[in-house]
Amino acid sequence: MGLQGKTVLVTGGSGGIGRELVRAFGAEGARVAFTYHRDDDTARRLEQDGNGRVRALRHRLDEEGGAGRILRAVTEWAGPVDVLVNNALFQPENPELQVCDLAASPWRDMLRWNIEPAVEFSSAALRQMRKTGWGRIIQVSSSLVSQGKAGFEFYGAAKSALHGFNRSLAFSAGRSGDILCNVVVLGLTRTENNEVKPWFPEYRAEFLAGSPLGRLADAAQVSKMVVVLGSAANQVMTGQEIHLSSGTVGK
Repeated sequence: MGLQGKTVLVTGGSGGIGRELVRAFGAEGARVAFTYHRDDDTARRLEQDGNGRVRALRHRLDEEGGAGRILRAVTEWAGPVDVLVNNALFQPENPELQVCDLAASPWRDMLRWNIEPAVEFSSAALRQMRKTGWGRIIQVSSSLVSQGKAGFEFYGAAKSALHGFNRSLAFSAGRSGDILCNVVVLGLTRTENNEVKPWFPEYRAEFLAGSPLGRLADAAQVSKMVVVLGSAANQVMTGQEIHLSSGTVGK
């Protein structure tokens, strides 16, 4: 894949998909830094399993100047970022927010923290990639953008904004060297975290009803495809939305 010795940054690296992204890039010989919010135990395990080639960095999505701080820490540890995967998301305990009762839901936070950090990390990483002439930026999105679901108006809006941002980012980045920017669109994915959530059985049934494969992708399978997009094996795909959702793209 041409990732041996490359520096990868995965935001939200301690979650169900995030930890598989860290492992998948690490398996290709990359040095992988990842951000996490509060799961110290998982962060420490990932570092230990990485044998010195994985670094955990605590970060809050609402941290002022956080993207710059993280990029500086990664650069000091392993050099400029070659691959950025914006995987972190903001999600309240109850994922469904009521659009008719704005006063009772953190809807502004849902909008801000699911787009602004991705913009900031992309900007900071692109500055480094322009200097080296090579880079891959991957935004992690959701099939809810096209499927829709009651209660996910704000999350869907934020992720839709991410698609628009990335499309133009690809033009800005592509004129600066071999720098490619794509969105991966995930459906409901089987992870250790998701399978214990009370809403999982209902969501699983809804998702499978529209899936040609009749099954969910798991986090390890999805992560392998992200690695391909973030590697030297990808030489032409940029500005695209790649669905990794077991074939479910809409109702």
